[in-house]
Amino acid sequence: MVRRIVAALAALVALVVVAAAVLLGVAHRGIRAERSPLPSPLVLGSSLAAPDRPVRLTWINSASQAMARRAVLDPDADPRPAEPYVMSHPSFVLEWADGRILLVDVGMTRDAALRFGRPLETLAGAGPIEPHVPVAEALGSAAARVRGVLFTHLHSDHVEALPTLCDAGAKFSVFMTRAQAERTNHTTRHVRDIVRATTCAEIVVLDDAPAATVPGFPGLAVVDAGGHTPGSQLIAARVRTDRGDRQFAFTGDIVNHIDGVAGNIGKPWAYRTFVVPEDEERLSELRQFLDALTRYQPPYELLVSHDRLQLEASSIALRTPD
Repeated sequence: MVRRIVAALAALVALVVVAAAVLLGVAHRGIRAERSPLPSPLVLGSSLAAPDRPVRLTWINSASQAMARRAVLDPDADPRPAEPYVMSHPSFVLEWADGRILLVDVGMTRDAALRFGRPLETLAGAGPIEPHVPVAEALGSAAARVRGVLFTHLHSDHVEALPTLCDAGAKFSVFMTRAQAERTNHTTRHVRDIVRATTCAEIVVLDDAPAATVPGFPGLAVVDAGGHTPGSQLIAARVRTDRGDRQFAFTGDIVNHIDGVAGNIGKPWAYRTFVVPEDEERLSELRQFLDALTRYQPPYELLVSHDRLQLEASSIALRTPD
């Protein structure tokens, strides 16, 4: 009897291992197929050229979590492994002169942040996650002016607060490349369902182009990036300021630390192989593309979603409620 139970358990474990291997294999093959051509900096800049461009850019941080850099950078290539790192979970707020708002990512609610952070404490040795102000609460009365949303990619920490915007009176379009709207894997499928179930949101599929413009929101361009997830999007913006126009690139999870761009450093092997199946060759291409944008004239300022220290040192302000 005991032998039969042991044999049954062994068979079950083997079945689970085989199923996980198949799932990962399918995800890796799928992400390696996401290789749309990248635009030249000239083409990208031309897509941002519009008189009615955004006039304000701020950011909201829904949560923070301190952890070692080895959790987000390949430790064998990291030149400064002992320096501090804090993971952030932001939403970026772009505003036009007439008051309309477009968000790049929306972060998490407080409860969602706590659920997200606990596994990182256990598996990555991170500190406790600190939930901050969710996007709808941080926007205050301005939440009703949200008319558009772009997601760098469909992972829960970038998307989960979306339904709360409905409660705040917002009604908006979610703009997606065809890849983001149609192709998923096991890490994004349930998150796309959150977007589809959000009653105040309408999904709008962008035209196929190396740098797609966003209807109703001139001064933005969306690049079908891939590399991290099916439908990962690199988003660029040209913002009018008192000191002249500034250009920004929202990196999403192409990198989780700014040093990933400067040194073309990938994420830890175990993370990109087992946790989120990534295409490292494509990500290297994207990191080099981003690095080139920082040296283009006029240069792009990179905004790395999960690098709180980099965002705090950037030229954009942390938003306070209206």
